[in-house]
Formats: sequence, structure tokens, C-alpha cells
Amino acid sequence: MTIGIAIAVPDGVALAADTQTTWNRTITTAKGKETGEDVELAEPIQMPVGWSRLARKLFSVEFNGSTFAIIAAGSALLNSKSPYSVFSSGATQYGGDGTCASVSAYYVDYLKHELAEQHSCDVEKLPEQPLTVCEYILVGYEERDVSRPFLESHLVFSGQLKFDGKQDATGHRLKWTNVGSPSRTGGCWVGQAAYVSHLIKHSNKELPKISGQYSLMTLADAVDYTRFVVGFTCDFQRFAAMVPNCGRPIVSSTLTPTRYSEETVP
Repeated sequence: MTIGIAIAVPDGVALAADTQTTWNRTITTAKGKETGEDVELAEPIQMPVGWSRLARKLFSVEFNGSTFAIIAAGSALLNSKSPYSVFSSGATQYGGDGTCASVSAYYVDYLKHELAEQHSCDVEKLPEQPLTVCEYILVGYEERDVSRPFLESHLVFSGQLKFDGKQDATGHRLKWTNVGSPSRTGGCWVGQAAYVSHLIKHSNKELPKISGQYSLMTLADAVDYTRFVVGFTCDFQRFAAMVPNCGRPIVSSTLTPTRYSEETVP
């Protein structure tokens, strides 16, 4: 799994993500003790079988001379390719005008076609296929204006997912966007969101709340904030009674209309 976060503040956007990739084995059946026959489990069990460090989950792509940043989560492989290679290859095949809205719509369609190729079916048949999830954050700037950062969090999937008690077979869900908001400052995250919620929405009255005043943050503050959230998730899992699916080092970056800068921190 992944923990990735992007925060837009007045002077730019800060992003951070962990770098651990975990491979799971999905267990769907078990042998009955009395009969010795296979019994289908009500819910599949994900058993970690290995992991690797320094996976590229946070990176930049170019569209018509404009730089976008992406944080990818979900499946470690999509159509036998890493998320980095999928998004990078998609950028080379793009033929649009390079606007944020165009790039956003393009990647939704492109990922659906990658899922269809993985499952050897037409895009229209994706709801009938096994569940595969690709979650990502897309960051750019409208008209290269620092006051108009573009942040969106998307979920593209095969099979069906349940949202608010209802089955969704559309293959895509826009989870969060700052487009249309009076203030473009704000943030979103993908992957292991429960740890972020635990940190930001804690109910311990003896401790102060974590600040969400993104409109008052400098870009340097936002960099520290995103590193803190990702680091908290990695360190919490390290000492928890579990097999960690997020891990250090952390990749940290900033995006402004004129520059993308990236750094790996322990």
C-alpha cells in the first residue's frame, strides 16, 4: 500500500509519499476441518509475502510544456507495469491541449484502457472483472498561475466498489478536488488514509488539533507538514502489531508553475 499527500498553499504545492511496495497473496478459500473440502471465504484475506523499497510513487510528467506531479497508490502493478511506467507512458501518448481538465480526463480514460488490457476485455466489460484499484493524486496549475493550483484525487477501478452503501460500476470516482473552491488552498491524500485521519481528527482533548490553516502556510511549512504526515504513518506501522505496508525513505517534492523539485529523505 501507499501513503501519499499533497498540500496546496499560496506559494506552491508540497507533496510526499512513502516508497515501500508490498506484495500480497489473496486467499479466497480454506479447507473445512471436518470435510476437508474447500470453503469459500466471505471476505478475501490479504497475506503479505514480500516487499521492496524505493518504489516510484511520487513523480512528475510533462504535458505540452507544463509540469504535473502525480502520487500513485493501489495496485503495485497495472497491466504488468509499475504505476510510474503507466503514467509516464500515458504522457507520451497524449494529444490534447495540455490544460488541467484535459489531462485529468485523459488519465481516467487511459487507466481504464490499461485495466481492460490487463483483464483482456473491452472497457465496457470492466464492471464484470475482478476488482483492481488505481488511486492517484494529480497536481498542476491552470494557465501556469501560482494562485490557481489544480489538485484532484481519483479512483479508477475494474469490478465494482461500494460507496455510501451503493454499488458503483462506473469504473471511476473523483474523490476530491479543489476546483470550484473559493480558495484553492487545501490538501488530499491517497492510500492508508486511516492513519492521516487518526492524526488530524484525534479526539484526545488534552492534545491540540493539527492545524489545517493551509492558506497561512509557507511552502516550507507545507513541505514539513507532508513529510510529517507520511513519516507518522510509516513509523506508526513500524511499531504496530502488523506487517507494515508503508515504509521509509520518503520522497518529498514541491511544484510551482515554473519548477518541480524532488528529494529523498530517510
